[in-house]
Formats: sequence, structure tokens, C-alpha cells
Amino acid sequence: MDYLKFGVEDFLCDNSFLEYCLETNPEAVKFWKEWLNENPGKAPEVNNAREIFHTLNGNISAENFHNDHSVFTKALRLKLEEEGAVPTLPDSSLIQKRNKVRRLWITTASVAACILLGIGFFLFSTDKTKIAQVTPTLSYSTPMGKKKVIKLPDGSVVTLNGGSHVRLHPEFNKGNRELNLTGEAYFVVIHNAAKPFVVHTRKITIRDVGTEFNVKAYPSDKITEASLIKGLIEITIQEGTQKTVKSKPIMLSPNTKFIFRNDAVKEGHKNNVIKPVFNVRNITTTEDHSVAETDWTQNKLTFVDEPLSEMAAQMERWYGVKVVIANPALNNLRFTATFDHGDIIQILEALKLSGNFNYRKEDNMISIY
Repeated sequence: MDYLKFGVEDFLCDNSFLEYCLETNPEAVKFWKEWLNENPGKAPEVNNAREIFHTLNGNISAENFHNDHSVFTKALRLKLEEEGAVPTLPDSSLIQKRNKVRRLWITTASVAACILLGIGFFLFSTDKTKIAQVTPTLSYSTPMGKKKVIKLPDGSVVTLNGGSHVRLHPEFNKGNRELNLTGEAYFVVIHNAAKPFVVHTRKITIRDVGTEFNVKAYPSDKITEASLIKGLIEITIQEGTQKTVKSKPIMLSPNTKFIFRNDAVKEGHKNNVIKPVFNVRNITTTEDHSVAETDWTQNKLTFVDEPLSEMAAQMERWYGVKVVIANPALNNLRFTATFDHGDIIQILEALKLSGNFNYRKEDNMISIY
């Protein structure tokens, strides 16, 4: 099992990891502690997964699990009987068959965690007299080289590009429909006039009025983009992002996109010159009549007059590899091309024909020179 490729959801669907969270299996605990020592870079995802697991589990910690096992198994029995999963058993049988119950809980938790991350569901609380419904804050992530389609509790659908993260507001679909995005996502939103759909990024906020739109907001990119395909969206620049720009909403019409320069504040402070921090232009249609800004949702990697430096970042997210341009003179080479289902070597070979460069692949790194 290659745990280095695991994201938060993957950890929550792994039985060994769940046993580690509850500390019910000494071998699992030892394995994961040693694995974390060897792979400290995965600690944020592991800690996030543990936090979500305990939230889903009604905040029952390992200590509480051991101290209050009887109460927990009663709650488990009631829940499973309610769903018709197991026959009714007397309390004494459950206590005597502790190991069996523990194994059943681990399996149930694994399945439940996977289901919750897709559609949401309720779990047990530590209340000793009843089973309460718990609605945790949900988050979704994709590693480099992966994509994911998510159906939100309100019925809206989000497609996440590689290296992206979405975090829902705790009151999502109850008091509001707000979420935070880092990276790139395509949204197909269910209209609800009483609860506008709002996407927060570091630089801009997008308020939807029932529509389809794409948001690209990677922290390392030079620009933040919002591309409207259908409907209507309202964009507000985050307060404090650029003091010379009023936070007056910008209304975007279909087939247009909003482009914000992420480095606008730095340049303004350095040169004391006020430059446009955003502009609105038409979306880009390719020769085969597809939309360049959303081609990634159709497994097409499209470049439109893009410099090699930005293409390298896109290829990293697409294929999950590290792309380094060793010769700075190549950074500004520009290309227009669409690749459908090709691997990265095929793409580099095609670009190489007109780009006058070479490349070398070693393990998970590609150097262009």
C-alpha cells in the first residue's frame, strides 16, 4: 500500500488507520507512528484525517473509547439494529464479544467515513442516553495528478482539479452555502435565491446566482481567474487585497472571465504606481469549439499562448510530477496546443519539436533545459 499517495479521504477509508486513531491495535499504532516519523511531510493530512475521524465519531477519543466502551457498543448496537445491519443482541453478549464489536466498528467506520465524504451523514455523540446527529465541517482535497467530482449536500456538483482543496462552512446548506477554495474547481450550482452560493478564495469572492463557472486560485499562480459558462456571478475583491480598488462587486456575464493579478499589491507598494489589478475578457474557444478554461474537466490539457513556466506548473498538477526549467531562457517560450489523454512524455516530445529544448526524466522529476 503506497500511503504517500493517500489524501485525507483515503486515510479515512483505511482500516489500519482507523485502528491507529482509536488506538485499539498496538501494531497499527506502532506502524503509523513510525511511518509518520519517516514521512513528516504527510503529517498535515494525517492530522486532518484524525481530526475529521474523531469529529465523525462524536469526538470520542481513544481514551474515552476505552473508558466508556460499554456505552459506545450500546449506541453501536442501536444504530445497526435501526439500519437492519445486525440482529438484536443482549448487552452481555456485546460486552463478552468486545473484539468482535471493535472489528465491526472499524469496518463500519471505514465505510461510513467514505460515504460521509461524498454525501454527508450522521454519527454517534458521547451522550449516554441517546444517539445525536452530528454535522461536521467537510473538506475535500485532491493530490497532484488527480481529479475528483463531489456532490455537495445542496445538490451542487464540484469538480476539483489536481492540488486543490475545498472546505465547506459549518452551516453549509443550513444557514448558508459558503465554501473556501484553494486551487481550481468547476462548479455546477443548484439555484437557491434564499441561500446564494459563495466561493471564497484568497483574493476574490464569487457569489453565484445559479450557474456554471470555473475558478482557478492556486496561491503560487500569478493570477486568479473566474470563468463564467452559464448564468450570472458577482465577484468582489477581498478587502485589503488592493487598497486602491473599491470593494464594489463586478457582475460577470456568460462566456466571460474575470482575471485578477495576484502580485498587484506588491508592485503598487514598490513603484507607487497604480496599475489595473483586474480585467474582464471573453473566455477562450479552441478550434474544436471547446472552452479552454474548462477543458481540464474533460481530461484535455489546453495551452493558449502560454509561457513554458506556467505550462510547467499545470503539468505538475496534471501528472503529479515535479517539472523544473533548468534554463531560465526557456521560461518565456510560448505555446498553443491541446493534448487529449496523452502522458507527459508525449506532451514534452510534441512541444520539443517547436520549442528547441531538451528534457530529462529522473524518478518523479523532469528537468527541461
